Amino acid sequence: MGDDVYFSVPGVASVRWDDTHATVFVEWEGWANTAEFAAMLEAEIKALKERGGSRLLADCRRQRVLNRADQERAEREWTPRVIEAGLKRFAIVPPVSDIASNHLRERLGSMPKSAIQIRYFASVEEAREWLAR
Repeated sequence: MGDDVYFSVPGVASVRWDDTHATVFVEWEGWANTAEFAAMLEAEIKALKERGGSRLLADCRRQRVLNRADQERAEREWTPRVIEAGLKRFAIVPPVSDIASNHLRERLGSMPKSAIQIRYFASVEEAREWLAR
């Protein structure tokens, strides 16, 4: 993998550093099992730390419904670690699937609003505009 790619599993997702926008960019391609989801979240933290980043853009349009236990574990374990890694602004293009979108919004709704700004957008372009402000 190149220096800017932190995770890439075809049919699952990729995590890379977008140097142009100084943003960790996550692009979902489908469904992730427990190990893949954990590795992807770990890659987000690593990218933020290594690049001194504070912004994350997740294009979740093709994300399918994930295992609820994995999402709950992420809420407990990933949230404090990603805040510690420096995340301040999190832009999300939600899944097309209503169920996947509702699960995502439910989980992220518990993130501390004082630590991270979270916004949802209809397109990657709109999300990038907000992150650039």
